[in-house]
Amino acid sequence: MNKKNIEKEAPKYTSRLIVRLTPQLHKEIAEYAALCGLTTSAYARKRLEGKYPKQRLTDKEMEALNSLSDARGDIQKLFGFLKGRPLTERENILRSEIFMKRWRTSAEIILNRMIEIEKYLTQ
Repeated sequence: MNKKNIEKEAPKYTSRLIVRLTPQLHKEIAEYAALCGLTTSAYARKRLEGKYPKQRLTDKEMEALNSLSDARGDIQKLFGFLKGRPLTERENILRSEIFMKRWRTSAEIILNRMIEIEKYLTQ
């Protein structure tokens, strides 16, 4: 879709609703909107539509998510490598002491990274 099609589909906000808020409530709404990466108006519209905007991830949370994604990719590569081999070759690979040492080292790195991420996210 090009930009013109997207603009045509976007609703045009022409009506206004004026609401009186306490300073505390206004501050809370502004903080929630900022956490979600929205303006206060966009946040209020979504809430009035019955939606619950989600908070954006912090930089550290994004880093943790990317690290988990990398670890998942490493595991998938290993299984993909083994899955593509005939059964007899897989047995020989898994019996190989060199392969198993490398696999164990790699697995420990991935597990340690996952443990660090879990500790970070629970702090």
